Amino acid sequence: MELDNKIVGQLFTHLHRYFAECLTLTRQTMSECELCKSAHVIHPLLCQYCYDDLPLFSYQHFGFNLLNWPAIDKLFPQRSFEQLLCLAPYIAPFDQWLIDFKYQKRFELADLLGYLLAELWQKQVNKQQDVAILSVPIHLKKWQQRGFNQAHLIARAFNRRTKIPYLRQALRRTTYSKSQVGQSGKLRRKLLKNAFALSEEVDTLPSHIILLDDVITTGSTVNTLCKLLKLKGVKHITVLTVALTLPK
Repeated sequence: MELDNKIVGQLFTHLHRYFAECLTLTRQTMSECELCKSAHVIHPLLCQYCYDDLPLFSYQHFGFNLLNWPAIDKLFPQRSFEQLLCLAPYIAPFDQWLIDFKYQKRFELADLLGYLLAELWQKQVNKQQDVAILSVPIHLKKWQQRGFNQAHLIARAFNRRTKIPYLRQALRRTTYSKSQVGQSGKLRRKLLKNAFALSEEVDTLPSHIILLDDVITTGSTVNTLCKLLKLKGVKHITVLTVALTLPK
């Protein structure tokens, strides 16, 4: 019986490798840029020309921290995180990518966004060693309704490219609430009170945490989580996000 189980296990391993290779080959042969449809891509969904044209934040004068930009620093006056890294403002094409990902279930965009975030992270000169990734959790009921958590899928893609440990079950959402779109920061903070908890399986956390989310509007959600992490002894928190909603 043990021999049979061993053979079955080896068979599944070989099948998994076979299908993974087929998927990679398919991506290579069918890849085209999401924006210009060019076949000359640096990622299965993006070419070098369109990558160079993306409206990315420039970190040249901000020491790889958007909080050093006074206009953004003012957006988060009572924050519990030390570093903010974001790809771009919530404008095209990132706004449409996030909408398509979340509502049209275009899961391939998770890998593209994870790739872009990894490219941003790798440009940093000083990277701490004692670091791990966490993603903003959603309530189990909402996960069941939607079928996925977009922050988790992006974090998983980011983890694959950076090899930074991903503690995917360290955080959990304890209260259920409807969408916070359009709500004020004050109301968001009220709804988020006692909304999150650390998993009982987590004894200690690294000194540096990368907290990943898809988009930040008021910062209330990530700041609530950062306060919780600081109580657990985390010294430095980098909030990493795809897009940032800027005031009009």
